[in-house]
Amino acid sequence: MSKGKRNFLLVLISVMVGIIYFIPYLRFFFYDQMLDGFHLTNLQLGTLGSIYGLVALFCYPVSGYLADRFSARILLTISFLVMAGLTFWQSTFPGYNTLVVIYVLYGFFTTATLWSPYICFVRHLGTEEEQGKLFGVSEAMRGVVSAVTGFVFLWMLGLFVDSVGGMQVLLWISVGLYVLFAALSIVFLPKTEVKGSKQDSPQEKGMKNIIKALKLPGTWLVAFFLFSCFCVINTGTNYLGTYTTQVLGVSASVSSGLAIFRSYVIVIAAGVLGGILADKAKSRAIFISGLLGGIIVCAALLIFSSSLVTVSIVITMVMSFLYFTVKSVYYSVMGEGGIPLELTAAATGIISFIAYAPEAFMTTIMGSWIDADPVVGFNKIFIWMISFSVISIILAVIIYRRHKKAEGI
Repeated sequence: MSKGKRNFLLVLISVMVGIIYFIPYLRFFFYDQMLDGFHLTNLQLGTLGSIYGLVALFCYPVSGYLADRFSARILLTISFLVMAGLTFWQSTFPGYNTLVVIYVLYGFFTTATLWSPYICFVRHLGTEEEQGKLFGVSEAMRGVVSAVTGFVFLWMLGLFVDSVGGMQVLLWISVGLYVLFAALSIVFLPKTEVKGSKQDSPQEKGMKNIIKALKLPGTWLVAFFLFSCFCVINTGTNYLGTYTTQVLGVSASVSSGLAIFRSYVIVIAAGVLGGILADKAKSRAIFISGLLGGIIVCAALLIFSSSLVTVSIVITMVMSFLYFTVKSVYYSVMGEGGIPLELTAAATGIISFIAYAPEAFMTTIMGSWIDADPVVGFNKIFIWMISFSVISIILAVIIYRRHKKAEGI
C-alpha cells in the first residue's frame, strides 16, 4: 500500500467513525431540543444515555469476536446501513419506549460491528514504529469531524423557526451521511477475507483468538493500564468545565467557550503532536508515564490554587492537553504490551470492556461528592486523578520492563 493510499484510508475511516457517534450522543449538543422534540423528561433522556453506554460496554468483547470472523469492510458497511435505518426511525419522533429500543440498537451497531474493526484497521495501516502517529492522527481527525459537525448542525438548526422541524432535518441529513459512508466503505476499504486455518473455521478461529487473548498477560496489563488512564481522562472531560463555574466562579458562557477550546482545539493539537512524539520516544508506555506525571502535578496544584482564577484556568488547559494526549496514543501500547498483530481484534474487545467500565460508576460517585460539598468534592476528584495516574504509571513501567525483557535488552 502506498503512503498516499494509507493516509487517505486513515483519514476516511477516522472521519466515518467520528460521525457515526454523533447521533447517539446528540443530547450533548442539542439537549433542550431533544427534550422538546421527543417530549422527554431529564430522567428519561439521561436513562437513554445510560442504556446506550451499558449496551456498548457489553458489546466490546462481541466486537472483538466479530472482527476476527469478518472483514472491517463488511462490518463497517453493516454499521452505517443499520445506523441509517435507526436514525430515520428516530426522525419520526417515536415515544420513549421505542427510543429505548433504538438506543439499545445504537449501542450494538456502534460497538459490536464497529469498534474492534476500527482499531484493527488503524493498527494494520502501519508498522509498530508508526502506531503512535496513526492513532494520534486518527483521534485528532475524529475531534475535527465532531467539532465541524457540531457547529454546522448548530448553524443549520438556527435557520429553522421550529427547532423540532430543524432537528428532523438534521436527522435526515445524518441518514444520508450514513448511507454515503456505507457506499464509501464498499468502494474504498480493502477487500480482505478472514479465514481460519485448515483445521479451523472462521468461527473457531474467533473463539480460539479470544481464548489466546484471555491467556495473554499483556492483554490484562494493557486493559488495566487503559482502565486507569480512562479514570483520569474521563474525570477531566466530565468535570473540568463545571469546576470553572462551581469553584472558580466563571460565568457559564465563558466556561462553554473554554470547553469548546479544550474539546476541539486542544484535542486536535494533542492528537497530532502526541502521536509524533510518542513514536519518537524510546517507549510509548514511558512517554505516557511522563504525561501522567504532568497530570499529577496539575491536579495537586488545583487543590490549592482555587483562589487564583486565571492561574487555575491555565492549569486546567495544560491538564486537558496532557490527558487528551494520553487518550490519543494509549491504544498504541498494544504492541509494547506483547499483543501480537493477529490478536488485535480479540484483545481489543477484552481491553475495551475493562477500560471503559468506569463510565458505569464514575459520574455517580463524583456527582455525590460535588452535591455534598463542591469545594471538597472537587478536591476529592483531583485526588482521584492523582491516584489513578500513579496506578497508570506503575502499570506503564511494568509494560515497559516486560517489553525490554522480551526483546532481551
